[in-house]
Amino acid sequence: MAALARADAALRLGLGQVLEVIGKGGHCFALGFSSLGAYSLERCERSGRWVEAARCLARRLESLPALRRAVASGQLSWSAAELGARVATPESEAHWLGVAAAHTVRELRELVRRAVARASELGGAASGGVEAGAAEHSDEAGGAHLRNDESCGAESRGMKSRGTESGAAERRDEAGGHRHAEAGTAAAAALPFGDEEEEACTLTCTVDREEAWLFEATRRLLEQLGEHGSNAQVEALLAEGQVTLLAALPRGAIDPEQFEEQDRAQQRWNEELRRWQDEAEERCEARIRQTVLGSISAGSISAGTVAAGSIPGGPVAGGPVAGGQTPAGKSLAREETVEEGSPDTVSRAVRRAVVGCSALEGVAALELDRVVRELSAALAQQELELSRGLLEFHRADGWRQLGFATEGQYARERLGISRSSLVARRALALHLEALPLVAQALGAGQLGVEAALQLVRVATPTSERAWVERARERTIKHLREEVSAALVAVRLSGDAHCPPPEEQELDAFGELERAVLSGQVCRGRGQRPERPCPGAVSRPLEEPSSAARRAWLVMLASLERWLESGLEGRLDRIQMSAASRRSHSQQESSSGVKTASAGRVALRLRVSRETHAWWRGLEAQARRWLPRGMSWLKFLCLSLWRGWRHLLGSDEMYHGVYVRDRYRCRSPVCSRQDVTPHHLVFRSKGGSDEANNVATVCSWCHLFGIHGGRIRAQGTAELIHWELGAPEHPCLVVHGRERRAA
Repeated sequence: MAALARADAALRLGLGQVLEVIGKGGHCFALGFSSLGAYSLERCERSGRWVEAARCLARRLESLPALRRAVASGQLSWSAAELGARVATPESEAHWLGVAAAHTVRELRELVRRAVARASELGGAASGGVEAGAAEHSDEAGGAHLRNDESCGAESRGMKSRGTESGAAERRDEAGGHRHAEAGTAAAAALPFGDEEEEACTLTCTVDREEAWLFEATRRLLEQLGEHGSNAQVEALLAEGQVTLLAALPRGAIDPEQFEEQDRAQQRWNEELRRWQDEAEERCEARIRQTVLGSISAGSISAGTVAAGSIPGGPVAGGPVAGGQTPAGKSLAREETVEEGSPDTVSRAVRRAVVGCSALEGVAALELDRVVRELSAALAQQELELSRGLLEFHRADGWRQLGFATEGQYARERLGISRSSLVARRALALHLEALPLVAQALGAGQLGVEAALQLVRVATPTSERAWVERARERTIKHLREEVSAALVAVRLSGDAHCPPPEEQELDAFGELERAVLSGQVCRGRGQRPERPCPGAVSRPLEEPSSAARRAWLVMLASLERWLESGLEGRLDRIQMSAASRRSHSQQESSSGVKTASAGRVALRLRVSRETHAWWRGLEAQARRWLPRGMSWLKFLCLSLWRGWRHLLGSDEMYHGVYVRDRYRCRSPVCSRQDVTPHHLVFRSKGGSDEANNVATVCSWCHLFGIHGGRIRAQGTAELIHWELGAPEHPCLVVHGRERRAA
């Protein structure tokens, strides 16, 4: 596994180098993608955070050939290379390479921290304190945690809480997309393969099915306001709920400092645990030092593809490679036709990683795209093999058998990854044991890592074949949308065996978001006539041909009933004063009239420990003030709707088209929301203003993509045929939602 992890690092470095060249040269735009994040998600199936970390190390190692060579050859782990690259310069990289080879990652972190602190005191470059930092090392060196200074490049419009004292912190989605943790046991597998330790926990709420729909609608509203991800959305709910409570209740009824003090106590306890962990790891280092610092045996990496200190097919040092120049010039013509992910592919990728970004400068966009696809397939196979090994190693209690103090220490020191990354890989392997078809497709390169992570959230042995076929026909953007809808169907129907949605089922589920965007969800269909949406596709739901589609029928029928009632009456109720709430709840209780429950639903949200403590602390203080029968989640959702519903609905031109397309770019690989109307048949060529000839696309896809000749969109708004890239050689062809060429 150590050998597999080093080969994994070499492939990641090579992929980071290619993505760095693509990002700097704007090649993703030439291929029809609105951003590097959109390109990397679709073409190599990696989150923005993963890509930025890989690009960051590739960029830093470009001027450090010795460190770059050590990572590519498997002599240096990814975590050690990240630390060394923070302080090393071309003059001092040999010294830092020796320091990394002689110390554990924990010791190296402390040395880097001291070097940076000393350089900061002297007012010079970080490398100025290198020698002094190394000399000051002792056995008591602590494990200071250095955060990754590269953040995800995805843009977000973060909603600010209104007037709250504590506020809701703006945070980005750590999963690099809309990964939600409601999938129960599959949530762990959906974690990104990141390189930072993250403290997170699961917030579980059991509510009526009606309240579950209210929460789904609230999430759609929050997404439109710029809040993505469970943690950011829960923070926004708590901020709005706290504002409502402080304004409505007597002074002192809610004391935010009380649960903040509990949170501080929890933080002190966590710090104490980390101190004990650091001490235990330090004591174990004498026992594991030889294992950690020993060289990797020859031929152990990826079935003999990389040996310690050498590259397959030629030495690492000497010649043009040592000088940092590419022996092949500006051409990356394939030397031979080999199967993607084979040892030859890995060997060629490792040789390119040694050379660095200079070998890729001036290469055409299509050729770089081919290299990205090749490296991504090879890396997916490496990670599948590593994930399976980690699962077996865990079952054998391997890290304890080898004398490591913690599993995190084994992951960091031996594999060069974080514990959260190890857990995510192990969880993926555990789910793939029950889904052999998904594992087979991932190993054969038919699916990427992101597609596999999506499928293990929803697929079962009964439905996995259908989901694998669906994943092959969808872009990642469309696959995420369908998996998200299927998870709602599973949760609301109670049926775990949910097949992929049909076109009319997915469109019917989209009515929830359209009702939110238009403001119709507040009025309810049964109270006021609904204004028809121009160009909307009306597909009547048919009785399912078999019991396999029961989950979709039950979920959509429940949604239809919920949309009929609306939120106006509930919003009026939340505006009552604290005194009238009690009298109202007493009248409701004495009347004996109760709303029929439509079943109980368990919502599981992945949030930070701080957010979890805030939720539980505020709930405990507010519980006695809530009307009888109102859950805490319902109160939070209604509070947010009361404060932000005025932003919904509009009489602007093309508003009906915007609502129909849910204020999202219709491009199959773009999720931006700064949409503009585009006439599929140009008005200059006789195109009309009818809704079926107008589609919403973001400003880049509209102006620079379609009108710039990088994207071609033909057909009608109901069925658009997309071609991305050069007209003569498109890199992606999507017909409607079906991916036909990639």
